[in-house]
Amino acid sequence: MTFFDLLNTASNGLEAQRERMEIISENVANASTPNYKRKIPVFSQKTGSAFAIIMARQLGIKEDDLLSFINGNQISKGVEVSQVLVDQTPGQKVHMPGHPKADANGDVEMSNVDSLVEMLEMMYATRGYKANLSIVEMAKAAARETLNIGKQGG
Repeated sequence: MTFFDLLNTASNGLEAQRERMEIISENVANASTPNYKRKIPVFSQKTGSAFAIIMARQLGIKEDDLLSFINGNQISKGVEVSQVLVDQTPGQKVHMPGHPKADANGDVEMSNVDSLVEMLEMMYATRGYKANLSIVEMAKAAARETLNIGKQGG
């Protein structure tokens, strides 16, 4: 793995955790919204890069072949939020006759978001973000030290 691969992988982790935090924030903001369904981010292995995909299309070759050539058969580039699932668990029913979303019995289904679960998810996302950020900081420090060795030797 090259220095830039390391930064790219950590960057993808930062982006995935940021997306996760945005989804969690949306859930928390809608915890009291009737009929709102909790959203759950799904992570998957990220492959390739946008540049390589565009280049492969221009050259008329398979993207995986180009990525394999560029990366030396190491296609993985960290994680990404591949999809967002909607939790279909029913929310609590509250009797609110006259509410626009009330059913025939006057009941309204509330959100299925549990604020405590969302706060724990936010803590995990924050820790993941910080871990990726520390990788970037360590890589920068290593690069700085490498440059300093070059200055001292010459």
